Parts: sequence; C-alpha cells; structure tokens
Amino acid sequence: MTKSLRFFAVALVLLTASAASAQTARTGRLMREKLQHSQRILQALTTSDWALLQRETQALTSVTKNPTWVELITPELRPYTGAFQKALADLTSAADRRDYDSAGASYTALTSSCFGCHKHVMNLRIAQGN
Repeated sequence: MTKSLRFFAVALVLLTASAASAQTARTGRLMREKLQHSQRILQALTTSDWALLQRETQALTSVTKNPTWVELITPELRPYTGAFQKALADLTSAADRRDYDSAGASYTALTSSCFGCHKHVMNLRIAQGN
C-alpha cells in the first residue's frame, strides 16, 4: 500500500504544478497549502505518526473553510469538493481510531478526488483555449 500512496502523492504534486500557471495568486497559495498538508498526511501515514495525522487532517479541514476555497466552489465542482470533504472526514475518523487500513483507503479517496477536480478544471481550460 505504501507504493500506491507514494504514487498518489507524486501525481498530486505533478497535477498541482502543471495547473499552477493557470491559477490566480490566491488560488495558487491555497492549492500549495493543500498540497503541503496532503504531503504531511502521507508522511504521517507512512510513519504511523497518529498525532501528525490528526493535526494535518484538522489543518486540511480548515483549508476547506477558507473563503478562497468557498469562492472556488461552482456547481460543476461541488461533487469533487463533496468527495474531497467526505474522504477528509473519513481520514479524520480513521486517524482518531488509529485505523491504518481505513486511513490509507481514505487518503487514496482524498487524492482521487483531487485528481478528478484538477482533471475537470484542466479540461475546461483546454476547451476554453487557456
């Protein structure tokens, strides 16, 4: 499972980096913050650092309450955001229970929701010629 978690983290970095040039400065800062928390969550998972996992899931939850995040949520992006928030809630719950398997599965769902949203936004930009 560690290999798949590393794969998702690397892919998340690449997706964020490739989309960064089309983002506003505020959006870029928010996505970098989200990425940093996601990387620390992966670190916590791979080292079984439950305290770090709890702190980082709480910090990432705070990001989703940021006004910049809320501004980004269009009706088209709402399903991706909902999936992200559900996976994050599941990850928080798994961290509280110290359930390694559920935490890994929730992290995979979390990163998959990022992929889906970033792919959707990328395809919109391509269709619009941006």
